[in-house]
Amino acid sequence: MPPLPRALRVGFAVSGTALAINLVAAVLLDLELGDPALLTLARDVTMWLLALPIAIALLVMGAWRHAAGICHVAAVLLCWLGDGLGSLTGETIVLLGLFLLAAVAFLAALWPSRRRSLAWGWAAIGYGIVGAISGGVIAIGAGPLAVPVLLYALLIAAVAAFAAIDTAGLLGGLLLLAGVLVLGIGLFLVEIPDALRAFAVLVLYVLGQSLLAVSLQQRLGLARALPARA
Repeated sequence: MPPLPRALRVGFAVSGTALAINLVAAVLLDLELGDPALLTLARDVTMWLLALPIAIALLVMGAWRHAAGICHVAAVLLCWLGDGLGSLTGETIVLLGLFLLAAVAFLAALWPSRRRSLAWGWAAIGYGIVGAISGGVIAIGAGPLAVPVLLYALLIAAVAAFAAIDTAGLLGGLLLLAGVLVLGIGLFLVEIPDALRAFAVLVLYVLGQSLLAVSLQQRLGLARALPARA
């Protein structure tokens, strides 16, 4: 694989730093060490910095010149709003609603390359089964949110299948799917300590977003045609 463009490397570095700060704050809160108000503020602020640097990097590289790139960036920005507003309000419906829209935008971004993906073969059945079973189990404990939870599980499974065009897309889609399922289990089925849930969900989420961005960059050839600086 060729070296990643500088914009992506910088975006990943900022997202990774925000992730590390968030996780450290989560651990300290669980251990009841430090100022709770300050640590909670650190978590709220860094939630806004997990996806945004990736979206900015894609825009800098010219993703806005392609329909698929516009849809992908829109999906990342919707995730960014879900991260920040979900953390700020504490309302699951806000997070779920924005992530549902993000999944639709991801599917729109991946639709032009659908014939090259695992969604265009027998593997799609496996993704569908995973989404239906896991989403159905989580929906049992979701109460009034059961229908949107099941719908989101099916959509994110479809995103994972459509993203399986190259290695980065395959892994990114699977990581994003795994993070969503762990989050759903933690929210609706099993009580998971906040720090452990943060590690399990956010690490998978940021890695998944990063790999999907790499896949998009490779598919569209982003930044390759930009003139080199003297």
